[in-house]
Amino acid sequence: MALHTDTEIYKATYDLSKLVTEYVSNMRRNYKADFGAELRRRCMSLVMRTYEANTTSDRAPVLLRMRQEVEAVNLSLRLAVDLRLISPKQYSHAIALTTSIGKQATGWQKSSERALAAGLPRQPGQRALKSGRAAGP
Repeated sequence: MALHTDTEIYKATYDLSKLVTEYVSNMRRNYKADFGAELRRRCMSLVMRTYEANTTSDRAPVLLRMRQEVEAVNLSLRLAVDLRLISPKQYSHAIALTTSIGKQATGWQKSSERALAAGLPRQPGQRALKSGRAAGP
């Protein structure tokens, strides 16, 4: 059984959470408590969605929510750079991670939908081979 911590999407969501936590610690005090805390919470929820998607048999709705949350994080990061809470360089680092997460979540969602349509749902925690086929537990 593959662990969710072994996936590339988990590593990207964790790195984003870590990066955003560092950014928030340097924000002005009047933005740190509300705006910064919400941004950190949204990033941490992406990590939790990765776990949830990896442990459920019906991944598509979880991955759809994850993609929506990625867009919310993108919007918050855009606002942060516009308000000069983070630098354009910090923004580019964070957006590179959210772009990667979004692409991986989209691919995972499409793969799950195709497998479901073909009648081949994977078991929770079952890992995929490099070829994209399901492997045994």
